Amino acid sequence: MNALLTGLNDLSDEELAVLARDKNEEAFTRLVSRCSGMLQALSTKYSLGSLESDDLVQEGLLGLMSAVQTYCPSADVTFRTYAYACARNRMISALRRRSGVEATSLDDEDEPLFSSGSDDPASLLVRQEELQQLRERLRAGLSSLEYHVLMAYLSGFSYREIAQRLDITEKAVDNARQRLRRKLAPSLFLL
Repeated sequence: MNALLTGLNDLSDEELAVLARDKNEEAFTRLVSRCSGMLQALSTKYSLGSLESDDLVQEGLLGLMSAVQTYCPSADVTFRTYAYACARNRMISALRRRSGVEATSLDDEDEPLFSSGSDDPASLLVRQEELQQLRERLRAGLSSLEYHVLMAYLSGFSYREIAQRLDITEKAVDNARQRLRRKLAPSLFLL
């Protein structure tokens, strides 16, 4: 069994995800080990007292299991990025169900939009700087309302939730989203 685990250490996250989907428990265990730091960081970030950090880690593990089952290796995204999104969404959904409190802020500056897939501190620093520059460009090119609508939209909030959070009408949210589409769609294809 040690030889099998040693062999698994040499596999990429994507290869482990394929093996784990095929019911290879050792591959799934290795993925959990590799993603445990990410799950712990997310749980610490979103722990608001209504759910303990351990409960959020459990939700994150369920998100990781879902990522294993639904990940498409041919997609143009790393497994780590996909797993991050699945775990984060699962934690936020649990917080919403439990407390009715929104789990993310509109100006979530510490939250990476996408995981870099690398644990190298230099790569992470470069990625954080790139994301900060992107946020600054968005703030410079968008009105305050458009920026806040975009951040909420990218965080997965519905029109109704965005309207409630910003204390505006759903029509105002839709109008802001249409302006965002005109401004951003030609270069980013976001909306």
